[in-house]
Amino acid sequence: MFHDKKEVFKMNSLERIVAAIKLEKPDRVPVTTLSIVRSLRVAGFPTEECLYNPEKMVEGKLAGAERFEDDAVVAGTDLFVEAECLGSKVKVYEHTPVVVDYFIKDKSDIKKLKMPNPKNDGRMPYVCKEIELLKKKLDNTKIIVPVTGGPFTTASQLYGPEQLLIATFEDPEWVHKLLRICTDVSLAYWEELIKAGSHAIVALEPFSSNTILSPEQYAEFTAPYLKEIFEFSWSKGVVGVNHTCADTSLIWDQMASVGALALQLDHPISMKECKEKVGKKICISGNVHPIDYMLYGTPEAVYWKCRDVIEEAGNGSGFILGSGCDLNPRTPEVNILAMVQAAKDTVYNDDLSVSFIRESYPRPAGNA
Repeated sequence: MFHDKKEVFKMNSLERIVAAIKLEKPDRVPVTTLSIVRSLRVAGFPTEECLYNPEKMVEGKLAGAERFEDDAVVAGTDLFVEAECLGSKVKVYEHTPVVVDYFIKDKSDIKKLKMPNPKNDGRMPYVCKEIELLKKKLDNTKIIVPVTGGPFTTASQLYGPEQLLIATFEDPEWVHKLLRICTDVSLAYWEELIKAGSHAIVALEPFSSNTILSPEQYAEFTAPYLKEIFEFSWSKGVVGVNHTCADTSLIWDQMASVGALALQLDHPISMKECKEKVGKKICISGNVHPIDYMLYGTPEAVYWKCRDVIEEAGNGSGFILGSGCDLNPRTPEVNILAMVQAAKDTVYNDDLSVSFIRESYPRPAGNA
């Protein structure tokens, strides 16, 4: 078969993802496993040893990229860098950084917030250095994409998600003041991430999903601030990626209209429905369950779930296979490899339809 001659048209990882983002023809389905902290474990590095050691961070990320053959290398580890720079306390818990103390105890504390310098403050310069080193090592063969906290999520990690949500009703003016500060921090940080060599930047907004904000609240408190940073990044030629966890089915149109060129989608939503609604104008990525399948599933179950997702959203290009959210550090290697293999077992035809060229794993019992 012609499809068996895939070597005739073979892209590197960066080219493959760029083609998908531009809604053009990749050689096959791209894949970003989101094995961020999980990659460090390939090299045997504890997360806390890497946060302020970009050389070690890069060694770990490259070990993961080589082992898993991911099309992307994600810089950084989490969405709390901005909030930490503004005063919230972060600790590493089970290999993953988390906020353990919010800086803003009272609304008047907003006056104590000081604009950080991304070149010197907190973990910002270390993430930028990581990107510089990755750029030299990878030489434009894989896409380098740092993760950052979106403005609303950063605000939630300064004041607390519940308190911030209450404030959107009781004191929206104050919330907008806080979001202005968070957006300015994002803009300053993104500028340095771009200078360091990022190909794309992800704004993580887990606290802006339909499970927390209504579409009207998203339009008021999330969309305008995301639009500002995405338009800034694109003015510099760098792709913005809009990632929102949980259910986003009520805000797909808004998510696709704030200036990002790709949406990362979590497991609760239908990729088929999202593709039908916005997939002709923006690239979508996802959305295999990071726990049920990636952490606790079998390689066979992961592989065939990935094929299902590819069938739902892969046709027409503008699709990147991936986990719905970042992988648990204990995710079995065999499951990550099964996801990547599902993508490698595809080819794009001239009409942008996807064909499968082999079945690398047997179907799980009872799965017709």
